Amino acid sequence: MTVYEFRCAVFVYCVLTRASETQGYRTRDHNAQVGGVEHSPHLYGLGQDVVYDSPVGLADRPETAERLGLKLVREADHDHLQPADWRAG
Repeated sequence: MTVYEFRCAVFVYCVLTRASETQGYRTRDHNAQVGGVEHSPHLYGLGQDVVYDSPVGLADRPETAERLGLKLVREADHDHLQPADWRAG
């Protein structure tokens, strides 16, 4: 998945789930400051964190992400999206 394809998929995901983007591309320094993993997709423009205005059900989020070629990772106070085939992070 290219960065452009990823950005388009994230946009559609956000529209479908009423999500807002909070964290996208990160520099290595910023990634280290926020506790990101060494090979985070954020470093390559292929990671996006989102929060919800009025979230769809927890069970529906992974299915929506999967249909768009995304992997959803539930974190403490937000969801993280990355390409489904991302191997490093």
